[in-house]
This record gives sequence, C-alpha cells and structure tokens, in this order.
Amino acid sequence: MGRVQYTEIQCKSAINRVQGMPFKWSLNPYVGCAHSCHYCYARAFYVKAERGNGDDDFETRILVKANLPSVLRQQLLKRSWSGESIALGTATDCYQPAEGRFRLTRAAIDVLRERRNPLGMVTKSPMILRDLDLLAELARHAPVRVVFTVTTVDQQLWRIIEPGTANPYQRLAAVRKLNEVGVRAGVLMAPILPGLTDSVASIEAVASAATEHGAAFWGATALRLMPTVKEHYLAFVERQFPELLERYERAYPGAYAPRAYTDALNQRLQRVRERHPLGDVSMRFDADDSDTAAPPLPSGQLALPLLA
Repeated sequence: MGRVQYTEIQCKSAINRVQGMPFKWSLNPYVGCAHSCHYCYARAFYVKAERGNGDDDFETRILVKANLPSVLRQQLLKRSWSGESIALGTATDCYQPAEGRFRLTRAAIDVLRERRNPLGMVTKSPMILRDLDLLAELARHAPVRVVFTVTTVDQQLWRIIEPGTANPYQRLAAVRKLNEVGVRAGVLMAPILPGLTDSVASIEAVASAATEHGAAFWGATALRLMPTVKEHYLAFVERQFPELLERYERAYPGAYAPRAYTDALNQRLQRVRERHPLGDVSMRFDADDSDTAAPPLPSGQLALPLLA
C-alpha cells in the first residue's frame, strides 16, 4: 500500500436513498478506504463510480466530501424529511485515518444530534470514542446503534487480511465503553472467510470476545465476491494462501457459492449462538434488536463454499 492522498470534493447530497438493503438511507463522508481490507465489498462501488481501480487506488486515493456537514443540515431541514434512521459507513469507514484530519464524521453526528435524528453505524475503528459525547447525548433522544466488524481475533491473521485497521481488541474495548454510556453497540463477524475464519473455533473466539466485552448483540455474514472485489480478493488469496486458491475458484463461479456451505455454516453459527445468546445484529438500523434471535443466513444471498 502506497502513501495515502486526499482530494477534497463537493457533494450534491449528504444522505442517499439505498435500494435492496435493510436500511433506506446512507451517509459516507469519504470515498475509498485506507483500512485496506482485502475482502471489502466497497471496492466495487469505487470502480463503478469511476474513481479509480479497486486495488491501490481504493486504498490510497481517498476523496473527502468537504461540504458534507452543511449539505446534511440542509437536507434534514427540508419538510419532506421524516427523520428516518441514517446508516453511516456503508461504503467506507467513517473513522478511517482521514477522519482524524478532516473530522467530517464528527460534524455529521453533531448535525444529527441537533435534529435528534436516529443513526446506525458500521466501523472498525476505536476512533469513534473521540465522539462519545455527541453519541451519548443523541442516544438519550433517539435510537443510536454502532456495529463493530470483527473478522477475527487471531492477531497474525488480522494483520494479513485487514492491514490498515485497529487491533480487534481495541474495537472490542470500544464496544464496552459505548454500551456503558448508553450507546447500543455490538459485533458483526463480517465476512466469514472460507478456509480462514469459518471454523467453529474461529467463530467461537469472536463470539466469546463479544460476550466478554459486553456486546449488546452479535452476528455474522458470509463472503460475497462481486466483480472487482472477486479479482482483488482472489489475487490476495493467491499471494497469501495459495493452497486455497483452486477451491475458491471452483466454489465462486459468480458472486455466490453452493448452498451446502450455507447450511453447514448455519449449523455452526447456531451451535455457537446457543453458547452466546446475544441479540441479533440485523442491519436494520431502525429495528429493535434487544430480543431478536438470529435468523439463518439466507441461501442464495449469503452463500459460501465449504472450505474448512
């Protein structure tokens, strides 16, 4: 990964309507992500938007939506805005290193706090604790939920698959602190990587760590390899885990893989969940997950090859 370059741009809209997802509105202060997770689905969005390639460009050419806070305020003041929950960090991590410099996420949360607008967030960064004051205040008036993705707690594997991210135990410590101040936070094991993190021991380790750190909910999603992401990820597998490459190529003729793995993975997840009965991490940010049991992974949508 080369040196990261930042380019400030002007956005026409801060929040955008989302189709085919469990949430209706998204907000992303940045385009691209220096966290450099090799499995990241957002690589495909970066290429589709003609911002560059899904490899080094995605990781090192970060676009900064400099006017996002003011545009967000204008959108929320419109009579047509009904105050629905907004999902932050759906195509980039709002707390990637750029946030330490540009502080757009903090500014956006402050606008949401002013309007008492519900929010949900997905992140891998403990930098979120910098904004604990705003999040805690908003949580007293509107639903706030933070999802930390923790793919593995194996220290060696973490560094290989997510080279630009914070230690998973730092993320877990942030989960505890958020819940202590009334901000509902939990853990999503996403994605489960065939042959790398899909063993019972690996799933159990993440679920156990989530429980030990007071997570309000826990869940898992499976790997999907859409175009652009597939090419990048398989090249990564060939470099780092060449013994798995042929299996991936057979199992992923498209974005999804055989149902057999989905069924086997569901069984593994269910056994682990019985030992760690936390709420579900459903990505519906407007939903109350306090007493929700985890549904099985839908066949055909979150399918994986059985490699482990």
